[in-house]
Amino acid sequence: MTLPENGLCEYRVTVGRDWLDYNEHMNGAYYLKAFDDAGEGLALIIGMGADYTRRTNNSWVALESHITFQNEALLGDELRIESRVLDFDDKKMHIYQEMSRGDELLATHEQLGLHFDTAARRGSVFTPAVRASLEQLHGAQARLARPAAVGRSIGIKRNKPAA
Repeated sequence: MTLPENGLCEYRVTVGRDWLDYNEHMNGAYYLKAFDDAGEGLALIIGMGADYTRRTNNSWVALESHITFQNEALLGDELRIESRVLDFDDKKMHIYQEMSRGDELLATHEQLGLHFDTAARRGSVFTPAVRASLEQLHGAQARLARPAAVGRSIGIKRNKPAA
């Protein structure tokens, strides 16, 4: 596959009835599924699809994941997910994704992924070809601002008592 010039890998999906919960909006599990499917598209672009796993016994696995929800996704919504690689080292990649309906941001997803040797069942160094793709993709994103949602943590903000 061809690496996108701007470094943003785009994936599109439509919300189906089976993705809805009893509130008639997309269930949280399907946000992760959509982000995961978009991540597979990113993996293909950098040369790590299912064929890569069959040929090399290498794949990728998630070490940590964080989703934020801004707006509801509803039945029939056409979703666009943009994925990018914020950083990487010899074995890991830091991925950030945004899910939108038109120009409206619905959710963000941040993930730390590990290049994984499926035979040894442990982390492994990226192959030279995948590393080169990561470098090219990351370089193409150099002009993009770091998303504000990156690095968020979960917690309840408390007002300080008046003195």
